[in-house]
Amino acid sequence: MNFLTRSFSTQKYFFSFLGISLISVIFCFFGSIWVQNLIASVGILTFGILHGANDLKIIAKKSSFQSTSYRFKFFVLYIIIVLLGIALFFYIPKIALFSFVLVSCYHFGEQHWSGRFDDKLDSLVFYFSYGAIIFFLLFSIQYTSTSEINFQNTSIPIPKDFFWICLGISFLVFFTFIIRSNKKLNFFVFEFILLGALALLFSQATLLFGFGLYFVLWHSIPSLNSQIDYIYEHNIKNPIIQYIRSALVYWILALIGLALFYFYVDVSQEQYLSIFFSFIAAITFPHAVVMGLMFQSKGANEA
Repeated sequence: MNFLTRSFSTQKYFFSFLGISLISVIFCFFGSIWVQNLIASVGILTFGILHGANDLKIIAKKSSFQSTSYRFKFFVLYIIIVLLGIALFFYIPKIALFSFVLVSCYHFGEQHWSGRFDDKLDSLVFYFSYGAIIFFLLFSIQYTSTSEINFQNTSIPIPKDFFWICLGISFLVFFTFIIRSNKKLNFFVFEFILLGALALLFSQATLLFGFGLYFVLWHSIPSLNSQIDYIYEHNIKNPIIQYIRSALVYWILALIGLALFYFYVDVSQEQYLSIFFSFIAAITFPHAVVMGLMFQSKGANEA
């Protein structure tokens, strides 16, 4: 039986990561807002960015049997998506923020569940419903901080009931797929334990710390494991080191870009968190596309 993600398919990993999550809840009682946000920022800027820093290598692996012109077109498309994401947040923040949530819902669900069900289930809706549960659970519990960031980006107030209704609908869709599946209910027990732990964490942590812990621990690290398996296929020694070396340039450039923005663009301190999430969103768009292609390939299915 596979528990949690394809990347962590044993109970040992689940309970270790669940333990870290519960310890983090205790930490939230003593850690100040500043310390929580600092830890979350470091995690996102390291593991979070790193897990999307090898997209071009995944593209190269995916298109290795294609012509040079095809690979070049794919590379150009990737850069265009990155620039489009940045432009959207500058000029059309309402659409950009909405698009980020939609894309991320599917992306989080895909990473968490890909390869665990047969093709009879509508994976698009199923993946999206699970990711939506994570997002709307966080948004509902952390409504004050969420609404503040949303208003800074869009100037549109969103009532708290909207998030709770979206959470209820998402959970209903997700549970409907569970009932329709050919898996026994105990296959999903760990998933409900995880959602309960996340709800507890979100209720005690800051918005950034709650999101950051989920993003790093339950999404980025499993994604890194899937990508390493896909790119290197256990054919080399020290694949983790090779992955980091390959991703280093992109990772450094992303950090430099964010640092230059903070130092040279005149923004108020109250907007820092909003800009930070916008930065994550801009690099999420192309990464979600690349990971979708990776999971569709034969190599990814065997990872």
